[in-house]
Amino acid sequence: MIEQVSTGYDPSVLDREVQAYWKEKDAYWKTKDKNIGGPDLYFIDGPPYTSGNIHLGTAWNKILKDLYLRYWRMQGFNIRDQAGYDMHGLPIEVKVEKSLGFKNKQDIEKYGMGAFV
Repeated sequence: MIEQVSTGYDPSVLDREVQAYWKEKDAYWKTKDKNIGGPDLYFIDGPPYTSGNIHLGTAWNKILKDLYLRYWRMQGFNIRDQAGYDMHGLPIEVKVEKSLGFKNKQDIEKYGMGAFV
């Protein structure tokens, strides 16, 4: 029997239902576990941007990366998918070094890594 299609669509409700289903089925870990022993593939993604709301280009970039990871997983690859680290901090680090008058790594070490960070 064909059911009547709902006239309303609430994406937040659907999202919650899908995520609850995935959690109930432990889908992510089962998918990862089935490929243990397959060829290794390491994918280190960049960090999320903290400068505000996600930009359309950034969203598209994340979607494409997710698509490839899922494809490779379906091909049997044992994928380590890990969020990366802040690669945008270097310009800030250079400015801090300049403001403190540092000329090299030894200056930072003398100052103390904890204090510098």
